[in-house]
Amino acid sequence: MAIAHFSVSIVSRGSGRSAVLSAAYRHCARMDYEREARTIDYTSKQGLVHEEFSLPADAPAWVRTLIADRSLSGASEAFWNKVEALEKRADAQLARDLTIALPLELTAEQNIALVRDFVHRHVLAKGMVADWVYHDTSKSSDANSFGSHHDENRIGARNPHIHLMMTLRPLTEDGFGAKKVAVLGENGQPLKSEAGKIIYDLWAGGTAEFNALRDGWFERQNHHLAMNGIALRVDGRSYEKQGIALVPTIHLGVGAKAIERKARQEGFSPELERLELNEKQRSENVRRILRRPENVLDLITSEKSVFDQRDIAKVLHRYVDDPALFQQLVVRVLGSAEVLRLQRDTIDFATGERVPAKYTTRTLIRLEAEMANRATWLSRQSSHGVRKAVLQATFARHARLSQEQRTAIEHVAGSARIAAVVGRAGAGKTTMMKAAREAWELAGYRVVGGALAGKAAEGLEKEARIQSRTLASWELRWRQGRDALDGKTVFVMDEAGMVASKQMAGFVEAVVKSGAKLVLVGDPDQLQPIEAGAAFRAITERIGYAELETIYRQREEWMRQASLDLARGNVGAALAAYRTQNRVHGSTLKADAIERLIADWNRDYDPAKSTLMLAHLRRDVRLLNDMARAKLVERGVVGEGHAFRTADGLRQFDAGDQIVFLKNDTALGVKNGMLGKVVEAAPNRVVISVGEGEHRRRVTVEQRAYNNLDHGYATTIHKSQGATVDRVKVLASLSLDRHLTYVAMTRHREDLQVYYGSRSFSFNGGLETVLSRRNAKETTLDYQRATLYRQALAFAENRGLHIVQVARTLMRDRLDWTLRQKEKFSDLGRRLRVAGERLGLFQSPNLQQKKEARPMVAGVKEFAFTLRDAVDQKLGDDPALKAQWDEVSTRFRYVFADPETAFRAMNFDAVLGDREGAGHTLQKLHSDPTSIGALNGKTGLLASKADRGARRVAEVNVPALKRDIEQYLTMRETARERLQGEEQSLRQRVSIDIPALSPTARIVLERVRDAIDRNDLPAAVGFAISNREAKLEIDGLNKAVTERFGERALLSNGARNPEGNLFDKLAAGLKPQEKDELKEAWPVMRVAQQLAAHERTTSTLKQVDDLRLTQRQTPALKQ
Repeated sequence: MAIAHFSVSIVSRGSGRSAVLSAAYRHCARMDYEREARTIDYTSKQGLVHEEFSLPADAPAWVRTLIADRSLSGASEAFWNKVEALEKRADAQLARDLTIALPLELTAEQNIALVRDFVHRHVLAKGMVADWVYHDTSKSSDANSFGSHHDENRIGARNPHIHLMMTLRPLTEDGFGAKKVAVLGENGQPLKSEAGKIIYDLWAGGTAEFNALRDGWFERQNHHLAMNGIALRVDGRSYEKQGIALVPTIHLGVGAKAIERKARQEGFSPELERLELNEKQRSENVRRILRRPENVLDLITSEKSVFDQRDIAKVLHRYVDDPALFQQLVVRVLGSAEVLRLQRDTIDFATGERVPAKYTTRTLIRLEAEMANRATWLSRQSSHGVRKAVLQATFARHARLSQEQRTAIEHVAGSARIAAVVGRAGAGKTTMMKAAREAWELAGYRVVGGALAGKAAEGLEKEARIQSRTLASWELRWRQGRDALDGKTVFVMDEAGMVASKQMAGFVEAVVKSGAKLVLVGDPDQLQPIEAGAAFRAITERIGYAELETIYRQREEWMRQASLDLARGNVGAALAAYRTQNRVHGSTLKADAIERLIADWNRDYDPAKSTLMLAHLRRDVRLLNDMARAKLVERGVVGEGHAFRTADGLRQFDAGDQIVFLKNDTALGVKNGMLGKVVEAAPNRVVISVGEGEHRRRVTVEQRAYNNLDHGYATTIHKSQGATVDRVKVLASLSLDRHLTYVAMTRHREDLQVYYGSRSFSFNGGLETVLSRRNAKETTLDYQRATLYRQALAFAENRGLHIVQVARTLMRDRLDWTLRQKEKFSDLGRRLRVAGERLGLFQSPNLQQKKEARPMVAGVKEFAFTLRDAVDQKLGDDPALKAQWDEVSTRFRYVFADPETAFRAMNFDAVLGDREGAGHTLQKLHSDPTSIGALNGKTGLLASKADRGARRVAEVNVPALKRDIEQYLTMRETARERLQGEEQSLRQRVSIDIPALSPTARIVLERVRDAIDRNDLPAAVGFAISNREAKLEIDGLNKAVTERFGERALLSNGARNPEGNLFDKLAAGLKPQEKDELKEAWPVMRVAQQLAAHERTTSTLKQVDDLRLTQRQTPALKQ
């Protein structure tokens, strides 16, 4: 689960802090602290992933000169020393310091892009300097599967975060400005208090500005999660405001965590108020979860609508250390009446690994169904129509509106109380909404708008002149009783495809109750939804919509029609159009496709035309760039060039090179993905021409100031969004889907060519199948008067779950529930009998139970994972099984036209679980494969040669597929038996109790330990042996220690003290209290093993001496 940590502090001398010291620590660097004439060295600190020092666009020349020709840490050192020198007070405030947790779901590169975006929009835009570093620390764990339950959000787990230091004073032409500035009124004059004094405010902002900054971070974070296809939303609001009945835990800084680690190693409890309070809050959350397991579900479903047991475990790991309690809570959460299982655990066709069961909640199903029903009801109401004369007058004032835009306006201005517009990017939505607003206002309606992101709301107000706020702001104002909707209001929701189901349901309900009208504007394929459910899609499929699709980029009519097909998701029709024009080229191998692409690009290269090669994978882009530039150098079009050290390494640039900018920079006026041509080049300096026509200009890029650029003959599809060039060549790969295909195949004006390796695509269903895949997250489509069962089926179907499996799961679970009720009645009878015995109504034999002594170290009797789960996890990692499964899945693709459907039809879960049934299924596969699925290829007179060949290949591979599956089942069963035996043996071993010793036996071992310290162990052995009962106890202890830990486990030098890797390994799976017991018992067990080792050595030496004596006596006897 995502972490919403965002904290701020002030770097102040009054609290003993220094800006230079803080910067050195964050940059893991060595810096000179000029104010105190000393050097700070943090170069040994680890965890630095990335660092940047950024200036606002209008930064004065002095500060640019100050940091010129310096490293990033050097620039930070120089700047913060300048700040330190300016501030004279002993309690001076030097900088604002933010610590922000980064999402684990994003890669390092994606997180860097997220932070850059946030810094550009919310820090640099306000004239502040931004000095930020990206840290990520992690520790490995030796915990074994039997006892481990990793906590991903606490000590020992990945912890990606940034430290951002910002200035408190504005930059001026000759230094720094004042920290406080006059508050200006609407007339531009300073405001004054009642006493006539000018009112001042902090230039860096107060609480309101901090809250805005915090909201801006979470908005950007959710945007980037969505951009990267992650259906997850981080909510910065408190649990209370989210309606989650849990207590927020305290963020522990590195200092507190270091103290806690040291305390654990040295065996004492740290007395830190924050640690104690955090533990109390964790315990309180455990109590609340025990009382109401649905609290966990509330937290999960605020981020995703379909989840599995791992999501539950991630939440519980925050609060629970005890493996037994952890497992109990998992069972209780999954056993909640609120949970509905959509799909049982199954086998993944691609990998052969077990996929965990999928769940949702009844509340979420009903919420989405009710939202759609209300939308349908609104669409049938008639109250907000605009007269035709008003529309005609509006059209007359906006003569440049296309016919498509006019149709869309007529649609949203109709009488229904809800309407939707599906507008592709750049299709004229804003222009259309501006004219629609005028029509509504002429008809007497008040038009207001909202969007999830503040930037989108600002754009709606600026460009369409619709008074707008963020959706969260509207919700707050309505709770406060302000700006309520009414029957004369039209509410326009922009970027509706970004709004989560819960929030969308709230707005639909508000419109229903107020009598207002709701207009949804968005692009359902533009971005993935960022919370639980694609609400916009659910509503538009119920109420219909007007479409703005026409693409004006392409010059040929057939190309424009193909672009419309791509926009509608009809990839097959678009590919057919380009195939007809001989613009789709297949080669056997991907390498051959790349060679052909480069050859065609080289042949068609024209400096007067803008060209671009597109690929999805960065390694393909790098290869294409290198090969393309080599061709141009070979032809003499560009020279070898001059070295320029970019962020990704050394590059050669020369006049004529095409480059791509990889980072926004307001000072240069360039954006991420922008293309340009080099007109001048020198070492670490290039002059680049950007823009077209009257917007063409030159920018000078120096390596020390900007190094985020690369050759731009090829770029990623993601970077090409928004770009328009004359000619495009696309390298298709298996990682594409229809959304990426839409972007890649609509960037051109004149020509588009597609290249691909046919062999790899044929194994995955062909080019059209791969490029048509949908990754869009869908939502519930409820039916009027439907039961929860039908709602659940719709819910699952629209999320891509297999509907037959879901139906089977729901029916089986219902049957299981019925059987459980029978068991509950039987259990009730047993409980009533026990209660009767306690009340004296029945007589039961009084069994005397012998009280067992508490062991010195208790064995692990309860495990976080069941035996089956532990074995399944190891099966998934078995390399031999993986290799054999690759053979099986490859054969499936040879045999069946739709291998995944055929795989599901075989019911492979049942094949794995029932060997007798598996034999019948495999025999059916061999004798009648078409009963499982359609075979590849075709037969008959109309079948082509290729189709007949594919059918022959399919038929030949049927017996081989049967043999491969049988081999896989045999290997899996053998591996399961072996792993199960190993796991059982491991669990049996760690379950052994180390018995407690009597006081007498402990005294004996203390004497032995003293003798070992004096290096006189033989002197104590006689004493140990003389006490027979104590010696028997010690032998029993040694036997248990040997069986559990190993005969020589505690004899190495690494076992001197209970710490380090050896202790962690032997303590794996123990509760905190049991770990303390192991630490206490450690010296006793070590002495016992040393005594046993001495006895073994003495016995061996005696045997050697006896043997030697025997060998001496033997010749004498013979004489």
